[in-house]
Amino acid sequence: MFRSIVQMMKNAGQFLSYPILQYIPISINTLAQNDHWANPFNQPSPQLFLFQDEDALRSALNRFQIQLQKTPPDGDLYVLCLNFQTELVLFRYLTCKIIGEEQLGSAHVFAITKKYFPRRSLHFGLFENDGRKLRGINQVIY
Repeated sequence: MFRSIVQMMKNAGQFLSYPILQYIPISINTLAQNDHWANPFNQPSPQLFLFQDEDALRSALNRFQIQLQKTPPDGDLYVLCLNFQTELVLFRYLTCKIIGEEQLGSAHVFAITKKYFPRRSLHFGLFENDGRKLRGINQVIY
């Protein structure tokens, strides 16, 4: 597992703005993963949603017809990626890069720790493995 993370970080280092050593790798705690998601709203492009409240996460998962496979840990940041499979999350200063692969009809729900994030507005970007930015949102962390 460690070697695969190192390899992914090396690949990401080719398109990151700063040296890879300046990024903090954030571990991903997968709560649900589905390669054959029903896609009830026919969303063709990758979508990114962030939740800091478990009730809000469960409400969104109900709307998108996704079942959790694990109980969400308390106090984490919950991330829902639609039409995208996350492989790596890197954090530097006020930016969190979620790197993975666009995959139509897939859903990935995971939790990441908030302990590295300052209590202010952060930018979260969804990036393809080749460095293409697919989505970006700003979120105030509390």
